[in-house]
Amino acid sequence: MNRFGMFGIVCGTALFAATSAFALPKATEIFPKMGLGYNIGNTMEVPGNQGGPTGWGNPFPDAAYVKAIKDAGFNTVRIPCAWDSHASNGTINAGWLDSVKTVVDLVINNGMYAILNSHWDGGWLEDHVFDGEGYDKTGLVNSSAATVAAKQESYWKQIATKFATYDEHLIFASANEPGVNDPWNGGADNGQWAFDETRMQVLKQFHEACLKAVRSTGGNNATRIVVVQAPRTEIDKSPLLASMYPTDPAGEGYTMAEVHFYPYQFSLMTGGDEDWGKMFYYWEDQTPGNDAAHTCSGSALGSKSSIDQLFSGLKSRFYDKGIPVVIGEMGAVKRLGVLTGENLKVHLKARAAWYGYTVAAAKKNGLVPCVWDTGDEGDGNFTIIRRQVNKFGGNVGDITDVETLNAMREAYGQAALPGNSIDSIVTQNPDIPEGDGKGVQVTYQTVTSDSSEVGTVRVNLSGANKDLSKYVGIEVRLKGSVASAGPCTGTSDGCGDYGWTSMDMFIMTGGSWAWFDAPVMEQADQELTGSFQTFQVKWEDFRNEPTGLNEANAIGLNLYGTQVTGTITFDYIKGIKADGSTEIIDDFDKKSDLAGTATGKVVALSSTGDIGSNICMSKTAASSKMLVSVRPGMVNATFTTAKASPAKAMLMNAMGQVIAQQNFSAGKGTNSVNLISNYRGPAMLVIKAGSQQFVQKVMLK
Repeated sequence: MNRFGMFGIVCGTALFAATSAFALPKATEIFPKMGLGYNIGNTMEVPGNQGGPTGWGNPFPDAAYVKAIKDAGFNTVRIPCAWDSHASNGTINAGWLDSVKTVVDLVINNGMYAILNSHWDGGWLEDHVFDGEGYDKTGLVNSSAATVAAKQESYWKQIATKFATYDEHLIFASANEPGVNDPWNGGADNGQWAFDETRMQVLKQFHEACLKAVRSTGGNNATRIVVVQAPRTEIDKSPLLASMYPTDPAGEGYTMAEVHFYPYQFSLMTGGDEDWGKMFYYWEDQTPGNDAAHTCSGSALGSKSSIDQLFSGLKSRFYDKGIPVVIGEMGAVKRLGVLTGENLKVHLKARAAWYGYTVAAAKKNGLVPCVWDTGDEGDGNFTIIRRQVNKFGGNVGDITDVETLNAMREAYGQAALPGNSIDSIVTQNPDIPEGDGKGVQVTYQTVTSDSSEVGTVRVNLSGANKDLSKYVGIEVRLKGSVASAGPCTGTSDGCGDYGWTSMDMFIMTGGSWAWFDAPVMEQADQELTGSFQTFQVKWEDFRNEPTGLNEANAIGLNLYGTQVTGTITFDYIKGIKADGSTEIIDDFDKKSDLAGTATGKVVALSSTGDIGSNICMSKTAASSKMLVSVRPGMVNATFTTAKASPAKAMLMNAMGQVIAQQNFSAGKGTNSVNLISNYRGPAMLVIKAGSQQFVQKVMLK
């Protein structure tokens, strides 16, 4: 395959290539060859200020990984990509364009189609699909649609110029999920700010800016396929795109439409059953038979009937009019932290059946299904092809979900691959054994060598357990061992003075999931031993005393550390009553949610026993209290000062780098300050106001 293919003919700004004999194939000609699609997720779209392609734990894509995608049966690879965070003064860094080209070439040289998009990247376009006053994740703001469109046109002109000679195997995609981060403020669209024709006109303007830029660069770009997205890429919003479809200078036939498909209760819901609906672990006839409430069937979103209805609607709306549709992302999480044994086995079979039916229905209706894959293999993962071998072992390209892959291969007439992933996964998540107790054994293993990482154990609360207002604090029982802990070793006391090796308890409460946290180890001389110990944290121990305790959503513990490899076993979480008595909130009869550096399994416990050496914790210096609220991209802090004074607020990442700061004047009494940052992960918030200092560890979202 020659990627330096046929040139279109360009005369000035006239796009003669659109009608030339040298035009690239139309979308309807390409669609049958695109086959099954796959996303290299959580990699090239990681913003440059969050570490770039490797910032979220994945290695940079290499030849072995991309070949494994091809060998698995995929023929289209979607490459979510960041651009704005790799640009200076409106110019995309040449080195970044070369890095993207490396991945594109790997895909195309394996005979696959590459869909190169413009992903979220801080929301410079995605969060501003309006003109004038509107809402983004920071609240009410003003955004100029003309300014955003101009940036869109500029970036796509640079991208298209880089790839102008590539043949039809390279496809561009204008955006990702425009408007999906609209705030929940009582609007018309399931609580979100309404996406109406006025906003669709703005989105159309953004798509047309992309199309104008691409076509203007000539060469094969004059008729290259460009994918345009429905509002929020929601199928329910696709009629808006159909009725106000962008005008392409190349004429009709050289665009595709895009939606995403994550039926929430089956695909993404992990926080426990809600009053309005249950989590769906099972699907259609893949169900234990005694749990209809947790089975996606009938007319539920994600069932066979709903898939048929939604996809046939897309066919009539787009494909029948010469516009194939890309399902740019689709998938369903593995609920490893909720189910065990036979129920987990049925759940995994249900997922595989759902994937198979969904991609078959997509193929039938003129849709290109692209499965989402993040590379992670912990609880809630989507991963099919292994790439994080440093964390999960094995080899790059190993198939981690054979049954799901085979169900999709069957839909495309491909032979089944050998292997059995379901039994292996179930073995790693066994039914709780008989014994004198049970708990969850969590192994922490960091990836980076020069910065702190966090491992999270979280228990989602439901029913009576959501009311923590009847308690005065929380008690946990745990024991631990550590093989290594970077800066925490090599000193006479074994602990050193590295302030990021610590454990915090956190609580999230209320409709806004307000965050409250407290240090755990200060009650035990900063040492977690190999024998079970009990730790109590009272509400007054929290850095900002919890509110909304009658509607608690989750309790958890975060272990922060650098170069940490070790294991902690959690026995229970109890509520402490005013009279000193305690009662069980959770005893880990099912594995909790695990994230970050934490992986684990349910185990039988003995009442005593040494499991190894101690885990040392460094104590964070005490400071004045402040109330902190963390939202995606923003931290708000409220604090009280004794007198008016100049003040400074700073956010520092795990390496001590300042990632956001603000100078301001603090008045006597209550003050508030907001800091904006796209950084994700653990950080330290420091506010200095006169002689007062406020310090709190935060998890940036």
